[in-house]
Amino acid sequence: MKVVPTIISVSRAGLSVCGTQINGLLKMPFDAGVVKDLNVTGLTELAAQIKTFVESNKIPASDLVVVLDAETYFEKQLTGETDDQLAGEVQEFVDSVPLASPSSKIFKVGDKYHAVVINRRLYESVRAAFAALGFAVKAVVPELVLGPVGVAGTFDANACRLILKKMAYVTENSFVGVTHAGADDSWVNQNRKTATLLAAGAILISVLGVGLVVWQTVAARQTAVARARARTAKIVQALPSPIPTPAAATTSAKLADLTVRVVNASGITGEAQKVKEALIKVGFNNIEIGTAATAVKTLTMFSSRVSQEDRRRVLAVAGGTSQENTQAQFDVLITLGKVTP
Repeated sequence: MKVVPTIISVSRAGLSVCGTQINGLLKMPFDAGVVKDLNVTGLTELAAQIKTFVESNKIPASDLVVVLDAETYFEKQLTGETDDQLAGEVQEFVDSVPLASPSSKIFKVGDKYHAVVINRRLYESVRAAFAALGFAVKAVVPELVLGPVGVAGTFDANACRLILKKMAYVTENSFVGVTHAGADDSWVNQNRKTATLLAAGAILISVLGVGLVVWQTVAARQTAVARARARTAKIVQALPSPIPTPAAATTSAKLADLTVRVVNASGITGEAQKVKEALIKVGFNNIEIGTAATAVKTLTMFSSRVSQEDRRRVLAVAGGTSQENTQAQFDVLITLGKVTP
């Protein structure tokens, strides 16, 4: 693996590539019908196009730094002053973004905090195509954070040089990789300094929702730990075996129609999958999972379509607290927060 990374800029129109082993700036416009409105509509075609592009230009495999052009993400400057205000502001913004697979993170630029939401599918499709050719993503950064290193608006060979000179800063402000948290453990600092870890070929960050600050007692947090360690067992205890009657069949059909999203903001790998499997055993079918920056506590948000009985079923799995969400994109939105052993 090469020591010096290759830099890739992703825009709506295509890719721009530069590096110490590349002469100038190489460009690869997306073929017609491959990418539309930030969504990959031809995954196989995109992978084949990238393979041909890399091989024809003899680009050697190396680490990658992916720069997301401003037109490929949604960004909002936050105005809240308290953790509660910021959490609510970010969640409202993420819910408003018209993306099927959003990932989000908070960045500090100057003295202002910004929420950035990207389309995970677009990034992951590009990443997977390069990974198949031996490349490995080292950092993914929005154009927004590159102003302090001298990159403003135009991606060219000079921008590439500036990015390579400031790799420590770039890595610290990445959607992927590990950064070091300081002494300030506030909600904002956790979201700014704690980068979400990704497995190669799996999902990029943050998905729908970032950490929400909710009200929960210490006892409730301790109960959440036990549920996280034995969720399946908890379900068996909480719910009796279904009785094959018409009423039971109606309940199952209703559960199957509800849309559910589970966001892992606990910092523990695999928690969202555990909750998904437990909810499937209860009777839910339409479930999506994702990850987000660390949340302080677990919160479940319900739409008015979810009955009180079904809410109890969900809370028996997820723990934490709940609230009503009249503008929800999902009938059930679970944000799994940190648990205290």
